[in-house]
Amino acid sequence: IPVHYNQLQPGDMVYFSTYEPGPSHNGIYMGSGKFISATSSRGVSIDRLDSAYWGARYIGARRVIR
Repeated sequence: IPVHYNQLQPGDMVYFSTYEPGPSHNGIYMGSGKFISATSSRGVSIDRLDSAYWGARYIGARRVIR
């Protein structure tokens, strides 16, 4: 289900528009404004959602419900 930015919980999937329009990168929200993802330049990394790079490219989040 879609999740609003201020309702993110650890485990939510976060999506970014990077090299092409629409979701072209994703990660897993860890809490405290941080997410983990695999990048082509740095391998697996932890970054802040509100960083200058990722904040400008954030397009939304989803929560997987079982």
